[in-house]
This record gives sequence, structure tokens and C-alpha cells, in this order.
Amino acid sequence: MEEFCRKSILESIDLATDYSVKLGDLIFSITQAKKQIEDTAHLSSSEIDKVFDVLSSCVHKALEKRRAVLKGRVERIEEQSLKPLNECQKVVQHKLEMTKKYIVEGRDILDQLQNKKVPVDIKTNTNYGNQASLMGGLPAVPGLNEVPALTFQCDLDVIRETLLQEIDDIGSVSSMGPVQLTNVEEKPGGLLVHWEEVELDRPIDVQSFRLQVASGSYPDANQNHSEALYRDLYEGLDCCHLIRDLSPGQPYTLRVCCMDAGSKLWSAWSVPRVAVTHTPPYVWRDCRPYYATSVEGKIACKQTSDNVVLLSSDLLVGANHSIQFQVLECGETSEWTDGLGLAKDIISTDLNQSGVLFINAKGHVFLDKKEKTTRLPPLTKGCRVSFTCEYFRQQKKMRVNIDSEDKAVTYDWILPAPSFYFVMCFRSPGWKILVE
Repeated sequence: MEEFCRKSILESIDLATDYSVKLGDLIFSITQAKKQIEDTAHLSSSEIDKVFDVLSSCVHKALEKRRAVLKGRVERIEEQSLKPLNECQKVVQHKLEMTKKYIVEGRDILDQLQNKKVPVDIKTNTNYGNQASLMGGLPAVPGLNEVPALTFQCDLDVIRETLLQEIDDIGSVSSMGPVQLTNVEEKPGGLLVHWEEVELDRPIDVQSFRLQVASGSYPDANQNHSEALYRDLYEGLDCCHLIRDLSPGQPYTLRVCCMDAGSKLWSAWSVPRVAVTHTPPYVWRDCRPYYATSVEGKIACKQTSDNVVLLSSDLLVGANHSIQFQVLECGETSEWTDGLGLAKDIISTDLNQSGVLFINAKGHVFLDKKEKTTRLPPLTKGCRVSFTCEYFRQQKKMRVNIDSEDKAVTYDWILPAPSFYFVMCFRSPGWKILVE
């Protein structure tokens, strides 16, 4: 009884210990969540201040510039309008002075006549009378309705209302981006990235998604993105994308956003996610002199007329993997076993063997040495052939979908393990195949 109690207590302690570890993990998750909220709130506040400081400065400079332009126009109109009036005033002033002088001279002559102090010179009187005809008509002076009367017009109420409305529409604050990364699957030399829209207060009509990647680990949502050199990988309406040509073991930071229909601006970014692929990329093995490889082993070209099978560098194709062959160049088709496909074991001279699924150059499909009834398009320059694998572990069965051009077939293949070599075999030289 004592031993039973001791054992029961130990089991309870183990359960409690495991429970406490899980609680500790939850505490850590809560701490990280709080940190994300606090850090992004602080970053957003700083960015708001920065934007509004820039806008305030720009608006102030623009208003001062406009003020100077308008006052400059007033000064130019004033100057241009006063110049002819000033000239006219000089002429009138000169005539006025001459006329006043003429009047004084006339009064002097009258005084002489009245006082009879001195005899009046008839010639002087005659000259004075003649001067009256020299005064001429009055100078033309424009009326008030003919000269500028400057005014400044500004519909202040409308402008103020427009500005206030524009200011009210500046920026927005979102609790999170409208699209978030949901899952990242490791693929050979790549990552299959999935995302989806999240429920927000304002529904959006997505017209395009945008996926970016940066080499390195930048997991914080408030990370200074100037440090992360993001590059565009995908734009479109699909909710997943396969990123190829990644280095195994190298961390990559992913983020996604979207564009609402009718908008020209991209939305806020999703929370960044760091992912790593540990699966090596698809490459052909070295098989010189029969085949030459290039582009880091992704392209193989048949060099000789020997009947030799070229295999991948290892068992690289596995469960839930897909591989695509692209025919870059075609040679002659001399053997009905010329083709490409998958093999569970190493083979050397012929594709028509047990444990091999392949499509030959004429589009015939063979599985475990048996030809299938469905024919696919023949292998021609530029064509692409894809093999997609799905493994059912309990039945030890691999379901393989083969897509070639506009046709597709599916086969169930009984296999003990979900791992393959990808293979090609062509008798004639000139065939060049790219694997992705």
C-alpha cells in the first residue's frame, strides 16, 4: 500500500511538473504578446509624430510660400499701376505751376494798370495774351473706374473645411494587418508559404497579395525594416506561394500584405515570420562524361550516346513534395525508354524497371515496368512535367499526380518508404532538363 501511494504521488508530481512547464510556456507566450503590443504601439506613436511633424513643416512652408507669392503679386500690380499715374502727376504738376506763375504775372499787370504808376507796355500785354493760348487743354487723367482697385479673394470657409477634412483622413491605425501568414512548409531548397485574410472591423475586397522575403532573422513586429533587405517574391490573388532556391539552414523572414480594390496603397504588413528549410534543393548528381550539369546542378545535358541513367544527388523527393522537370532542349528520341521520372532505388541503364515511375519522350507512362493506358503530351522543347507526391502511411501508399501541359493523371503506388530519386535517361545527346 505504501509503495502504491509513493508511486501515485510520483505520478502526480510528474503531471504537475509537466503542467507547470506548459504554464511557463504560456507565461512566455503572454510576455511575448505583451511585448509585441507595447513595442508596436510605441513604434506607431513615434511614426505618427514623425509624419505629423513633417506635414506641419510642409504645410507651414507651403503657406508662407503662398503668402509671399500673393503679396508679391500685390506689390507688382501696385508698382505697375502707380508708374503711369506718377508720370501723369508730374505733367499736371508742371502745368499747374506754370499756370499759377501766369496768373501772378497777370495780376501784376492789372496792378500796374490800376495804379498807373508806370506806363503799360502794349507789347507786354500782347505777349501775355498770347501765352494764354499756350496753356492748351487739360491732360487726360484716368477715372477711378479705370485704375486698379486691388482685392484679395479667398473662400476661407471652404478651404478650411477641405483642409480639416483632409487632415481628418490622414493615416489610419490598425490593430494588425488585414492578411497574416498562417503556415510555412519546408520544401526541397524552398518554403511553401500560406496566408489568409483576417477578420477586421472594415471588410476589404482584396485585388492583390504581396509577399516579401529578407535573408536573416527579423522576428519582431517593430523591427527596423531598414535593417532587413526585403525583396518582392509574389504579387497576385493566390493565397500561397512556393519560394525556390533557398539555402538550407539559412533563416529567412517573411511578410505579406494586400491591396484593397479601388486603392493604390498597400496595406499594413503582417507580423513577420522567420522560417528555415532544412531540406536540400533538387540537384542532379555528377555523371560525367555522360551528362554535364550546370546552374548549381539544376540543369543536366546529355553529352554522349551511351544509355546511362542520371539520378538526383540523393533521395530528395519525399512525401508532400513536388518536382517539376522543364525540357530546355530536345535531342533525338532513339529509345522508347527515353524519359524522366522517379525511382525508389539506384538504377543505371534503363528506366523500365520495378520501382520506377516515368513518362517517356512520346508521352507514355510506365509504372513498375507496366505501361499505363493514359497518354500525356510528348516531351517537347519548353514543356513542363510535374510530379506531386502524397503519402498515406497506414496503407504505405504514395499517390502521385503527373501534370504535363494541359493533361494530368494520378496513380497509387505501393511503397514501403516515401523517398525517391528523380531520374532521366536519354540515349541521344542534346537533351537538356531543368529540375525545380
